[in-house]
Amino acid sequence: MIAEKGMARLTVDAVAKAAGVTKGGLFHHFPTKDDLVQGVLEAMTQFASERIDATMANDPEPHGRFTRAYLNGVFEDHRLNGKTSSRTLCLAMLADPAVQGSWSKWVADQIARHAETDDNPPCTLVRLAADGAWLNSLGHTGVPPPLPVEVYRSLIDLTKPPF
Repeated sequence: MIAEKGMARLTVDAVAKAAGVTKGGLFHHFPTKDDLVQGVLEAMTQFASERIDATMANDPEPHGRFTRAYLNGVFEDHRLNGKTSSRTLCLAMLADPAVQGSWSKWVADQIARHAETDDNPPCTLVRLAADGAWLNSLGHTGVPPPLPVEVYRSLIDLTKPPF
C-alpha cells in the first residue's frame, strides 16, 4: 500500500481491510501507524539479511562479499510474502526520518559485521551506487531496470582485491 499510495495516504482502515482484520486486531499487533511501518521495516531487513547471507554463502571470494550481495540484492525483485516490495522500504525512508535511521543502523551493523572484508572506500562506493540505483528504480513499475552490464561489471570489480 505504501508503494501504491505513498506514506501520507496510508490509513489504518485501509491496512486493516487489506489484511482482512479489524482495526482492533491490527492495533493489537501495531498500536500506531508508526509501529506498523516499523514492523514492515523489520520484516524487510530480516528478509534482506537472509537473502544477503544466502548469496554470500555461495561467493568464494571473501573480500567484498557482503557488498557484492548487497549490489545484487538491489537488482532482484525482492518481495516479502509475494506482496511487499523492497521499494516500499525506500518510499518509507523518503517520508519518515525514523525509518531512515533504522535502515541506516541496519546498514551500519552489516558493515561492522563484515568490516574485515567490506569496510573500505571501493566497497563503500559500490554500496552508494547501489543505493542510488535503488532510488532510481522508484520511477519504474515492476522489476527494477538492470544496470548496463559494463557498469555492473565495473562495480563488481571494485569489490575485489586488491583494494
